[in-house]
Amino acid sequence: MNYSKRITKNAIRKRLLISWVIVGFTFLVIGFGSGWGCKAVLMGKNGEPEAAAPGKEVLIYGRYDGVIFEGEVPELKSDKEFVPLDVPISEDLQEFIFYLSEGYEIDFTFVMALIQQESSFRADAISESNDYGLMQVNEKNHALITETLGVTDFLEPYNNVRSGMFILRKLFEKYETPEKVLMAYNLGESGAARLWENGIFEINYSKSVFQYQQKFNEEIERRKEDD
Repeated sequence: MNYSKRITKNAIRKRLLISWVIVGFTFLVIGFGSGWGCKAVLMGKNGEPEAAAPGKEVLIYGRYDGVIFEGEVPELKSDKEFVPLDVPISEDLQEFIFYLSEGYEIDFTFVMALIQQESSFRADAISESNDYGLMQVNEKNHALITETLGVTDFLEPYNNVRSGMFILRKLFEKYETPEKVLMAYNLGESGAARLWENGIFEINYSKSVFQYQQKFNEEIERRKEDD
């Protein structure tokens, strides 16, 4: 597929829906058993696992959302206005991220801030610890991502974003706050858990992501006012 061509909203929706149908079918077949964990494990303020009461709405990344990806395909939402940011990636790719963010119920500026922190929007970035692309997807996750999403080229920007945002969504399903999600994304879940055991629930990495997000939010507001 030639991603250099202009991507219309309908084309983005179609691409995402097809991808999610395939993913949903795959989850049903393999049970989504190993590596990720298919049930949300919420962490209380003391860092201990906390089970959600039956019927209780779960607070995730600042919004109420009880969806857990176990073969379910989320409804694609498009009621928000897409406003591109002044960053060194194409508007087409930003629009793709925007609609994927809508489908996953994650703030667009949150994802863009994470990409800024991880790679400074360098699609070809490979770290010394073998993290790949815009969202620095570690090679330890590649096999499972290939199995679940069909991604094989982790430097291709669209597939890298699909991979990184899938990981991000699964972390949001497990952990209550964006601070914890960012810690788990940056340090790995075991590394983050060790800090939580010592009462540490925020690190410089997450603070930096939030600063970038605030900057992007302000930029979008300025653009809307100028229009």
